[in-house]
Amino acid sequence: MNYYAYRFHCNPLQPLSEILVSELADLGFDSFVDTTEGVDAFVAENLDDEAAVRDVADGLAYLGTLAYNRDFIPDQNWNAIWEADYPVVTIGRRCIVRAPFHKVTEHYDLDLLITPQMSFGTGHHATTRHMLTYLLDETLEGKSILDMGTGTGVLAIAAVKLGAANARAIDVNDWACRNAIENAALNQVNIHVDKGNADSIEGEVFDLILANINKNVLLNDIRTYAKCLSPGGALIMSGFFDADASDIISEGVLHGLKHVATKTDDHWAALKLIK
Repeated sequence: MNYYAYRFHCNPLQPLSEILVSELADLGFDSFVDTTEGVDAFVAENLDDEAAVRDVADGLAYLGTLAYNRDFIPDQNWNAIWEADYPVVTIGRRCIVRAPFHKVTEHYDLDLLITPQMSFGTGHHATTRHMLTYLLDETLEGKSILDMGTGTGVLAIAAVKLGAANARAIDVNDWACRNAIENAALNQVNIHVDKGNADSIEGEVFDLILANINKNVLLNDIRTYAKCLSPGGALIMSGFFDADASDIISEGVLHGLKHVATKTDDHWAALKLIK
């Protein structure tokens, strides 16, 4: 799939870039990379609407100066873009997320090999780190796991390596599904990968549901997640700002879930709810 890359220059950097990401997610942008000058945002060619992007930029003018460049990026270029300057990510000594070309000199409880391509979920973003931290604290032995919006497959892969009986990974993008399958093979684990959305899980039951997506998708899909959780099961979500957490908690409570934990970092949040 071809993409457009919008490279935004934000002055001041915060909170302009954070609000911009939230607005662009509503327009269909599905991947973001923080830069020293602002943020790079990526949208599939068929969802690109530059007029709508200009409207967002104009609407944020009250916060500062916002400018961007727009580049067309063919599908075959994603590997080179994402593998360039791809650093190791660690969570203490508990977890390392690295590319195959990174050498490990220290011991980590969980070693995850990820070749990111275009998929969101390399561990570099605060939301993915939140989700991994929650996973590390879960008892996963024998449990069935669902990873919605799987991206690179990193969460589903981590769950299986931590003892889950099985993991199903779902994403709306073909390239993400391909990448998740490749990364599962790289880590020598089996995960079941499907292209789809929350409609794909109707009637199924999981002990743990992971959803690192965005606020609007989560609010729309919490009803389905709640139905598909086993009694005592947990729903862990991220991909939204801490200011949006209360709305998501309220929606979860409306569908019979109980909020038990919150993590925040750099204005991003993650929530754990149980059934």
